[in-house]
Amino acid sequence: MSLELLFKQFVNEKRYINNASQNTILFYEQSLRAFNLQDPLTKSQLNERVTSLRQNGMSPSCCNAYIRGINSFLTWLNENGHSAEHLRVKSLKAETRVMKTFTDAQIKTIVTFKPKSPCELRLHALLCFVIDTGVRINEALTLTRSNIDLHNLLVTVLGKGNKQRIVPISIECRRILVKILQSHNFDFAFCTRDGCQLLYDNTRRDFNRLMGKLGIRDFDGSFHAFRRFFARNYVRSGGNIFYLQKMLGHTTLSMSKRYVEVETQDLSDTHLRTSILSRARLNTA
Repeated sequence: MSLELLFKQFVNEKRYINNASQNTILFYEQSLRAFNLQDPLTKSQLNERVTSLRQNGMSPSCCNAYIRGINSFLTWLNENGHSAEHLRVKSLKAETRVMKTFTDAQIKTIVTFKPKSPCELRLHALLCFVIDTGVRINEALTLTRSNIDLHNLLVTVLGKGNKQRIVPISIECRRILVKILQSHNFDFAFCTRDGCQLLYDNTRRDFNRLMGKLGIRDFDGSFHAFRRFFARNYVRSGGNIFYLQKMLGHTTLSMSKRYVEVETQDLSDTHLRTSILSRARLNTA
């Protein structure tokens, strides 16, 4: 059987047996296109593909993403008897960057913003919900009225791999959700005027426009910066890292830990409180 047909079988099993989301399927397809695998599969061919991607300017981090997708397919080939050898592509050494998130002052600016239009009201409610729960933006965009339990302060979101999880909300977040739900009668909590699901690109456009209006810059990424802020603030406020893993919907604790890298200011503040020299000077003053 050709690699093309084997890949289609692999994708179908991921979709219908493992219940992989459409985004995951697209990721596998992008990985295959990037590597452009040909029969027969060899370790040399895989290494040549990685070398070609790097020579064409692809970053190590981006290469590693495609490598994860290809390795999943290679493992499937071996486990199902289509490949005698379990071929794998070694991940590249990539620079570890400290991702900047929002500051407390920036989050306060967003939360206290006074919307002037229905569009701003919807966006503000969406951002407050993400800030309060740490959910992914797509989990927020697909939130439905039927999955919001206002009485018990709980919402059910649909995460990666079509896995549902229950996330608590604050009383203030409930107040904001009540207001946005009262503004329409559709099922999606944050919907268009016609009740359809908001498109990610349109939402990001409005978000970037609002950040410019509020003078908020100097943060890495887009909506994911809210997720990093939530994680770091959760732990900084004494939250349990295992509870955080449950809140964020991570399958491994190591992934959650990546979100709570200690920032320089936190290190400085803690050092001032715990420095032996500082305590000794105070005691002799």
